[in-house]
Amino acid sequence: METIEERIKSAKQKLGEKIPCSIEVLTPVHVGSGVKLAEGIDFIKTDYSVHIVSQPELMEYLAHNPDEMNKFIDGNYKLSALKKIPPGKKYNISIGKTSEINEFEKNGNGKPYIPGSSIKGALRTIILRKRFNQLTPIEQNNLLQRVTSNKKEWASEPIVKKLLGDTSNENLMRILEIFDAEFEELELEKILILSLTNNEGTSYGWKQLWNRQNTSNPNQASQIIAETLPIGAKGYSSISLSNFLFNDPTAQSILHFHENALQSFQNLITELNNYSIEKLKKDKEFFEKLTNPKKLNLVIKEIDNLIHKIKNLSKDEFIMRISWGSGWKGMTGDYLDETWLNNFRQKYQLGKKNFPIFPKTRRIVFEDNEPKYLTGWVKIKLYDKKPEISVTDKKTENENDPIESLKQKFKVIESKKK
Repeated sequence: METIEERIKSAKQKLGEKIPCSIEVLTPVHVGSGVKLAEGIDFIKTDYSVHIVSQPELMEYLAHNPDEMNKFIDGNYKLSALKKIPPGKKYNISIGKTSEINEFEKNGNGKPYIPGSSIKGALRTIILRKRFNQLTPIEQNNLLQRVTSNKKEWASEPIVKKLLGDTSNENLMRILEIFDAEFEELELEKILILSLTNNEGTSYGWKQLWNRQNTSNPNQASQIIAETLPIGAKGYSSISLSNFLFNDPTAQSILHFHENALQSFQNLITELNNYSIEKLKKDKEFFEKLTNPKKLNLVIKEIDNLIHKIKNLSKDEFIMRISWGSGWKGMTGDYLDETWLNNFRQKYQLGKKNFPIFPKTRRIVFEDNEPKYLTGWVKIKLYDKKPEISVTDKKTENENDPIESLKQKFKVIESKKK
């Protein structure tokens, strides 16, 4: 007779097990909230630092200091009008004339997080590309013909329906579920836009957004300042594959799901790492051709480091690129040949007219005034749980948490009443 533990294990195998995993940041990651923090209202700066004050923190400060409220309003809602600036978060970085900062997405607790949808979206792109490559050349051409007959906002529909499923109920990505990963700290990074300046792809400049020109001097270029997860930051999530939808006879007869990459985590990991190496090698070729004004040796070195890491992963690890900065090809899967890419460019007016290379720009993170990192690369390790917090650590954590502190005070008051 089966024990309860054996029955639970058997049920998990049939339905699909929720696998814990860690997400480690390998290059700065930005997941945008859609909000740009404004100088004076959300942050103040000096020549060498930036001081960001969150809206909840500012509101709490003004609620406890009503005399400061009038100063804030009369000062055109400027932080500098306050007698005392709330603690906020200070960063030792010079942002020059930049007057806005791209805010990172945060959850209800005010913590930065990577949405599970960001990771799932990147996986979806890779699987879609794999399934497209499995079509015959005739099938591919017919499908792309249907795409170019659509308006821009509906261009992806024929591909998604053909490769992933006609309806949301039949969509193959139902099989995969990924949960959000919370992190602790953020950094501020300076990002510049590299733009090709000749048809051969050997010369480049740094974009000046205000006049749509390029400059060889990065100090004269437009800089994007963004909140990012720093290299080495680690968050925890979980991933599950629905074995039931793959293996149940009734589900199979209705949904017809089949995809080798989603039959097991190991198959999925192999596909992801193979795609990442291919993508990194293409990026390396792009940067190695750039010799004027000078070769981007630090960027190339960091790409080599990522390739080396992928080749030395354990069987339960994979490396991939997510979120902001992954570029047009990264978001679409990079499966178009030159002929079809040119057709798409003409149809949807992509890129600079008459410029042969597309896309011609890359976002580069600077360190110590030198171009160094591509954005968004992370390592995901399966079966890696968040470490348990000891009783002592929990006590310290609660003491630093104002909400928990209030709860404890309330408990003391209630016990005295009794």
